[in-house]
Amino acid sequence: MKKLELIREEKLFRLIRGRSKKSRLEASGVACATESTAFVVFDNLNQIASVDVSLKRSQRNALWPAPSLGAGFEDVAADAKSGATFALIESVEDADGVLRGFVAEYDPDRRLRHCTRLAGRFQSANKGFEGLAHRRHQGREHLYALREDNSRSSGKSRGRIDVFTRSTGGPWKLSLSIDLPKEARFKDYSALAIRKDRIAIVSQESARLWVARLQARTHKVLPGSGAVYRFPDKNYRNVEGIDWLSDDTLIAVSDRMKRGQPSKCAKKDQSIHLFRIP
Repeated sequence: MKKLELIREEKLFRLIRGRSKKSRLEASGVACATESTAFVVFDNLNQIASVDVSLKRSQRNALWPAPSLGAGFEDVAADAKSGATFALIESVEDADGVLRGFVAEYDPDRRLRHCTRLAGRFQSANKGFEGLAHRRHQGREHLYALREDNSRSSGKSRGRIDVFTRSTGGPWKLSLSIDLPKEARFKDYSALAIRKDRIAIVSQESARLWVARLQARTHKVLPGSGAVYRFPDKNYRNVEGIDWLSDDTLIAVSDRMKRGQPSKCAKKDQSIHLFRIP
């Protein structure tokens, strides 16, 4: 199994104005808004950070308010064409008592347009949608939402991607579901990224990255196209968000380390990273 190459990384508190080492920046998702700017969301804040992808201090690095349902977000996606930002809410109890995922959409001026319910129901509040990606294909918008299926095999989860589509300005409607192949059955699922026909999925507990290609017509995984990579060392156990910077480069963010993890994991938590696929 090949290992991802670390290009550079930095603690988020060092990049965002007004934050200190004591700040809790529990990063849960990242999306490239432009070639030079990434958006980062947190599962403990109703705010979205703009961060220069150089991972250097910049006047453009800042947090902006992002009102929505619940507290914090699970992932974020961006549409370069319209300038819209989509923030994923993992699961919220709906009016009928059912747990469902929602997506909050913000316009280019960072104003909340609307918050839309996504089809599907969950058994647990912390086992909802885990990753989000946006893509335009054949004149339509698509949202890809990563989740865990209920079935399990050998202690590993069965991953699934629900694909939602909409016409301009319309509601998101479930179009199809994509079952992930056996090679991508990890202990859990924490992040999703799509660039053209390439897909990347991260498992936090397995500390692995899976990369494959999607068929243009069906959106399903192209057989034999997948490969699994491991992170540079065992301290990358909290990667919660990922997106493509280029065809061979990924940007990722890490959550706060969990209780019971080795103390060395603190060196990589609440950080932003750039990796190259060998």
